[in-house]
Amino acid sequence: MVEYFVSYYDPETKAIKTGFVDARILKGARLNLAVEHEVNADNPIDDEFARRFGGAALLWFATQYPELRDFLQVTDGKGGKVTL
Repeated sequence: MVEYFVSYYDPETKAIKTGFVDARILKGARLNLAVEHEVNADNPIDDEFARRFGGAALLWFATQYPELRDFLQVTDGKGGKVTL
């Protein structure tokens, strides 16, 4: 069985949750703002990618749940704070 990693914010528990779901559940689902990162020798999954990917995910949560904006402490990699 193939599973996909998912992450979401649960406003009832005020927690970011992660886990795996059966790939069949997402078949035919529309993904908004899907982001692709080609993975190969020229495009590794390195620290910089992890920083950008994680930061983007947290910003996406904050666009859907404004109450998270006060807690964001994400920088642009040069020390500048990223805000919405």
